[in-house]
Formats: sequence, C-alpha cells, structure tokens
Amino acid sequence: AEKEKRETELVVHHTDDVILGDRSQRMSIRSPPTGLQYEKAIRVGYWCTAVCHYKGYTYVGLDDGAVDRIDDQGNVKSAFIKLGSHVLSIRAHNDQLFILMYGNPYKMYSYGLKGSVICTWDHHDSNICVFGSKISIINNQLAVADVTNKRITLYTPAGEVIGHIQCAGIPANTYVSMCECDDNSVIISCYHPAKVFKFNLTIEDIQWINSNVTQPCTVRCYGQYVFVSGEFIANTRISVINSETGELFVLYTDTIHTRSSPYWYIYNC
Repeated sequence: AEKEKRETELVVHHTDDVILGDRSQRMSIRSPPTGLQYEKAIRVGYWCTAVCHYKGYTYVGLDDGAVDRIDDQGNVKSAFIKLGSHVLSIRAHNDQLFILMYGNPYKMYSYGLKGSVICTWDHHDSNICVFGSKISIINNQLAVADVTNKRITLYTPAGEVIGHIQCAGIPANTYVSMCECDDNSVIISCYHPAKVFKFNLTIEDIQWINSNVTQPCTVRCYGQYVFVSGEFIANTRISVINSETGELFVLYTDTIHTRSSPYWYIYNC
C-alpha cells in the first residue's frame, strides 16, 4: 500500500514543475488520475524553479541559485548545492545530478549525490524566458532544449556535444519545457503560442500537436500519460494528455497556491 501511494504522488510547486513518484525508474500508469487531493506543503529556502526526485530525496532548484535537498520525511537540507544564478532544470541519472543554470550563455553542471561538482560546460542558449524544465535523458544521453537556436542539443554525461537537432516547432523568447517520452521522442510545451507537441528525434518530425492547454509551463511524461502544468501566475492547472495521440484526457485546477510562496506541494492522485 505504501509503495502504491508513493507511485501516485504528484508534486506541484509554484513554478508548475511536476514529478510523479520516483523518476529513478520509468513508471507505467494504467489509467489517468480521477482527481487530485492536497496533502501537504514543505517550505524551502526561496522561490522554486525546478524539482527532481531520486533515490529517496527530492532536489528543489531555487530562484536564488541554491538547490535544497528534502528527504522522504520532509526534512530540508538548505543550499545542498549553491550556484550563481537561477536553477532552470534538475535531472538525475546514474547517481549524477544534471543542473541547467541561467546565464548568457546557460551553463550545465554535473554533481555527485554528495554535492560535489563533477564537471561543467556551456549550453549555448540565452533565452530570457527562463522557467520550464529543459533537460531530457534518452539512451544515456542528455537532450537539452536550446530555445534561442530552435534546436535540441545532445550531450554525453561528461558534457561532450554529440550533435544538434533542429526543431522548428520551438518558438523563440517564450517559456519552453521538454521531457523524454520514449527512446526516440520528447514532449515539448510552449507557453506562447500555447501548444504541447511530440517530437521524434530520430526522424526530426512533429508527431502530434495539442493547442488546447492554456499557457503550458512544464511537461512530464509517464508511459501513456503526459502531465502538463500551466497558468502559473494565478492558478495551478494540471492537464493529462495521451502521449501516443495528443488527446486531452482530463484537466484539474487549483486556485490556492501561487508563485508568491517558497513551497513545494504534494498532491495524491
């Protein structure tokens, strides 16, 4: 029962990034959630900008450049990692934390789970619309959205450039978020003009587009279901989309929690 509860835990914070259960392994959800129930809020050091759960810890990136680490009992280790600017994205893979930091250009970091830096490199994006997770992990490679150049850059975990994939569906100067869908595809959301689409990296083609989600900010994919959060200024909206067809399943709205508070929130589906 405890394992089942953990696998249906939806974390929502004021930048509308979402995680579901433990992302250290791919999960399969048999049916879309039928409702959301608020469970608790945990205060962190500053406004949240990114989140990642891995091996019993939740890593929350903050607008002041820190990364707070929270254990499964809700205990917060403030400034577990401290960077120089906004934390845009955090992803975990093979006991490494990959962090994208705002700058001109953006900068990528690799950290160990004890908080020590492994390597760092420039990611040549300078988009001023900073919110939205932009790192996907596909076949042991890092795929990172480059909004300025309308492309996706593939890196090794050591930061070596594998190649660039052009994606005309990415608009310039807006909030863009990206997550892996399968071994060949990513899901991308764009705040304005509002759309969510599936992009195949192998054939460099858009598979479907959904333009029915209002102001999408962040996407996360779990098997057949894509969770999309939006309208981060006034409300928290969670839409669930079919990852194969782009069809909108359900939409939930929470008007209580806004960007003004330094919390991340847990909901049960």
